[in-house]
Amino acid sequence: MEEIISINNLTFLNVFSNFTISFPKNQLISVSGPNNCGKTTLIRILARQILFKGMKFNHQNSMAIPLDEYFKNIKVLIPMEFTFTYETLEEEVLSYLTNSNKEAYTYLCKQLKLNSIKNKAFKTLALKDQIKAQLTIYLLANPQVLLLDDIGLYFSKTEFTDIMNCLNYFKQTNNMTIIMTTSDLTQTLKTDYLYILYNSTIVLEGPPLEVLKKDNVINKIGLRLPFMMDLSVKLCDYNLLEEPELDMNRMVDKLWK
Repeated sequence: MEEIISINNLTFLNVFSNFTISFPKNQLISVSGPNNCGKTTLIRILARQILFKGMKFNHQNSMAIPLDEYFKNIKVLIPMEFTFTYETLEEEVLSYLTNSNKEAYTYLCKQLKLNSIKNKAFKTLALKDQIKAQLTIYLLANPQVLLLDDIGLYFSKTEFTDIMNCLNYFKQTNNMTIIMTTSDLTQTLKTDYLYILYNSTIVLEGPPLEVLKKDNVINKIGLRLPFMMDLSVKLCDYNLLEEPELDMNRMVDKLWK
């Protein structure tokens, strides 16, 4: 697959040493690992390694891509590190809304339940609503690459399922590459590919379900599969389930069929 971001033999402070990772285009990719494994640092580094028209953008080659092209084609969402230009989401979106993305805005308002907050001042919103607003703005901007740093921490399981559905929708319809870090392995199941980091090294990688079957490695590095996920993965491994099911009642129904 064609790469859109790559890092080769990176050594950075005490976080990474000879670290190499690459990401293909048009995929939803998750990166997980124990606390202080460098997930947020990786997001910041990836934001400076965009490959665009065959040219790499980084601090040593800042003229490779004009800044307006860079900011147009890559968006980075780190909670509590964003600012808004206008007073409300509606004002922010209307400043650049076109016929081509009106339908997408309507879709996001419905899926993320934005109608109750879109006309409220950003400064009055709870952090999770600010994150949803910023995510909406970035998705409507249709970047080539969207980087998300552990935004799932701020949402319930149901709320984050809605967000993941939106991310998959934009990945498919807009050929977007989305890379998200997460502390919750449950959130990786709806992604295309999973990297697990430990001590500056990729210890596991592959389709999430295949990675999560290696619970001996996952437990050894200090991560834990939630009970329902652990049970679900094992049932899939024995072909008793076709895909993971985290709801106990639905799992029982499927097993009895």
